[in-house]
Amino acid sequence: MDKNLITEGRKALVSRLEAISPANGFSTNAGSNVRTGWFNEVLKSAEVGFPLIVLQKAPGKPPTPGAFALKLFSGFHVIGAVDVGVDDYDDALEELERDLLLAVMPCEGIRPSWLPLGCTGISLGAPTSFPPGNGESAASVIIPVYLHTTIQGILPP
Repeated sequence: MDKNLITEGRKALVSRLEAISPANGFSTNAGSNVRTGWFNEVLKSAEVGFPLIVLQKAPGKPPTPGAFALKLFSGFHVIGAVDVGVDDYDDALEELERDLLLAVMPCEGIRPSWLPLGCTGISLGAPTSFPPGNGESAASVIIPVYLHTTIQGILPP
């Protein structure tokens, strides 16, 4: 059986986020603190640390049919968080947002080299920022990400 490209794409996205470090040309070292799961549950973890990146499953876009294939648009929320206080979080959050966008930046008509073959591209939704509040000291930014994956059909026996 072939590899599951949905799983391979998700794992490639996690690896790409883990590459965020100054040694790789980024501004932050947030790649050393990448988690998967639900953001609010990860924040409750005693050893969470900041800056933080969480990859959370999210609704995808409707699949489209192809020539004996299906093109999926698996959805994720890439969530970055910083905990630098309630007064001066803007600069730190914007620096992390920039790193996240650079890490997952789509290029028109070109498959990012970090995606596995069969994952044909990536698209983004609009980033949304949230200030600290409601009992949380962390500010966060959510970037919707959609991995484009072609699933080949199986011929009937």
